[in-house]
Amino acid sequence: MIKTGIKLFLLVAFSVMLVSCGKQEKELKTEEEYLNAAKTLYDSALAKKDNALFGEAIAKYKEFIAKFPNSDKVLVAYNQIGGIYFDNLQNYNEAINTYKTVFEKYPDKKEAKQSLFMVAFIYDETLKDKENAKAFYKKFLEKYPQDTDPNDKMSESARRMLEVLETGKSIEELILQNSANEDKKTETKTEVKQENKDVKQQPKEKHVTPDNTSDSKPDDKK
Repeated sequence: MIKTGIKLFLLVAFSVMLVSCGKQEKELKTEEEYLNAAKTLYDSALAKKDNALFGEAIAKYKEFIAKFPNSDKVLVAYNQIGGIYFDNLQNYNEAINTYKTVFEKYPDKKEAKQSLFMVAFIYDETLKDKENAKAFYKKFLEKYPQDTDPNDKMSESARRMLEVLETGKSIEELILQNSANEDKKTETKTEVKQENKDVKQQPKEKHVTPDNTSDSKPDDKK
């Protein structure tokens, strides 16, 4: 009888807990509530070093994206998902898929540039997949050949890292090589300027027109 009562109590308590959780889920209505719930799960996962909680945080961010696909905070959610996969779960393939999604769905957003760079970077530095790394660095440079923001050096970095992959040289060797090339260019320009200066300073030859009057003969008298 006592055992039956304990079982009944536990069953009721468990049911109440489920109902409570269900109500808590239903209370998430606004964008802010979803993002705060995901952030809470993420912070808890960091504190506890719990991969399961990281997974729950990702799921909550994905719920947010599905519920508010046109929100201007969708890219924030995608970046959080990509960051969790890369930094916390070390699930690099899923991180790549997330960053590819950002670039493909939002190619004109500034986050697309960072996302495409991250795809190339993960292939290069983390997975050591040099062929895919070269392909995505090239794709990146086709889309973003120059850095338009002085604080943004991703195009410059992508160009340098692609050069490292294609030449087999280290970054340090390339820097020294480029420095030597710049010195040669400077020396050449200096020599050309000096030659032009010397040419200008040379005295010009005077061209004397001969005087034909002395050679002329007087007319014969008839």
